Amino acid sequence: MALSSLQKRVLSALIAGPATLAVIVLGNGPFLIFIGAGAAICFYEFFQMEKAGAHFARNMALWSLYIFLCAYAFIQLRAVPDEGLLLVLALMLTVWACDIGAYIAGKTIGGAKMAPTISPNKTYAGLIGGMVCSGLTLMGFDLAKDIFDVPAPVVFLTGFAFGAVGQAGDLMVSSLKRRVGVKDTGHLMPGHGGLLDRIDSLLLVTPVFLMACQLWLI
Repeated sequence: MALSSLQKRVLSALIAGPATLAVIVLGNGPFLIFIGAGAAICFYEFFQMEKAGAHFARNMALWSLYIFLCAYAFIQLRAVPDEGLLLVLALMLTVWACDIGAYIAGKTIGGAKMAPTISPNKTYAGLIGGMVCSGLTLMGFDLAKDIFDVPAPVVFLTGFAFGAVGQAGDLMVSSLKRRVGVKDTGHLMPGHGGLLDRIDSLLLVTPVFLMACQLWLI
């Protein structure tokens, strides 16, 4: 019997989630290989979308730099002495919370569209809902693990801002998909599309998260 789209999404998450967490916990060589493989897949998906368009060389140079910076930031976060694992977990939980909060707020509240020509389903209510969930999650994680050196309200506002950054990353990839006329960035993850479809928000938040850690959080 063929699986529904929702069943495929759940199955993909059940497989990819624990595997990703295990590699992040292990760190070292397996983690670096994991990041390298992810970067290569992202490069391939950008290549597939850009190959038939104008300004191919320029666009791929920019996407390649973007992938490198995001991968480098992720590696640097994991390498922070003692707290690297907690920082990566905080990052990922914050981004996931933003995605969930944006989806729930957008569905339940609706309202004005944020970027109708790029991503018709996104609303300002979803944006605010995602930002609030992002801020609460980062603050809650810090209250539980005590990893940041600033007061809780500052952590909340930082996470709140990360929510906006994540939405911007999502819109950036959505804009590319709209420009080249594709629904998904690839077919790697059944029910989800390509890898970029799953981590578009995470990519942009990662270097910003690293910068925040270096400048004021830790």
